[in-house]
Amino acid sequence: MSDIIMHCYDASPFTQRALRMLAIKGLEWRWVETPMAPPKDDLVAMTGGYRGTPVMQIGADVYIDSQMIAAELEHRYPETTLFPAGDEGLAMLLVQWADTFFIHAMSPIARLLLNQYPEDFQKDRAHVFSRWGIDALEGRYEAACAQLRAQGDLLNRQLMDGRLFLTGDRPGMADIQAFSVPWIMRAGLPELASSLWQGLDMLPPWEARMAELGEGTRIPIPVAEAFAEARSATSTCVEGVESNDPENLAVGQSVTVSSLDTRRGSISGRLVAARRNRVSVAHSHESVGDVVVHLPRLNYQVIPG
Repeated sequence: MSDIIMHCYDASPFTQRALRMLAIKGLEWRWVETPMAPPKDDLVAMTGGYRGTPVMQIGADVYIDSQMIAAELEHRYPETTLFPAGDEGLAMLLVQWADTFFIHAMSPIARLLLNQYPEDFQKDRAHVFSRWGIDALEGRYEAACAQLRAQGDLLNRQLMDGRLFLTGDRPGMADIQAFSVPWIMRAGLPELASSLWQGLDMLPPWEARMAELGEGTRIPIPVAEAFAEARSATSTCVEGVESNDPENLAVGQSVTVSSLDTRRGSISGRLVAARRNRVSVAHSHESVGDVVVHLPRLNYQVIPG
């Protein structure tokens, strides 16, 4: 049985990024379904406070954010790479571009789609994305639609030479980063998506190829199984801080880590390791025992104390 346990829900575009990673690598994985909105007590027990998805668990190691999941999957399962063009740095830089792409999609979602969800879900998303000004997104609808069309045009241009995927004939992280926005727009606002991307003829076939990748092999499990696995395992994280760390972090100090651009909760605990683009924090909870939570440095802040 697979060591990988994903804590997520399918409607999240960020979850969809992780699913395409698992598909490219042809992996079997176990699935704990998380709710779309709080309370998310089981997920928070595992992460130490972070309530966003997807979250990947392998034994007593917990990986936050799709960019961290990508890095760990590539490390553990390198056979089918997520970087077929040998462009790992460039592909991971697209994290920030993909998030900007998603911000533009939030405006039509806020105007046309969000009000179809329960009020508690709407309030939660307004809180999560408050730094993006979700309350004002509706007023930027036309400008956001223009940005979505411009972004789609760039993707279309990249594909105009006949390549199957953005960096060549094999799918990779560049495709994964880009695909999540067309995915949510086509699913939630199909007429608007068709209108915005009318004439961009390379997009629909590329989107179909991305969807056809699937998700690997999913095995649903109860959260109790994930908890038991965490309690019975020991983290494989190696303690240490790289020299010349810009924040002068030290193993053993108390830290709090949170996202710079969304309010998905923070993680507090003992620093175990800090690398150029990874910070690892020890966390304990009666449900999961002792685990180590790994987060990116990119787009996350580490606050001592």
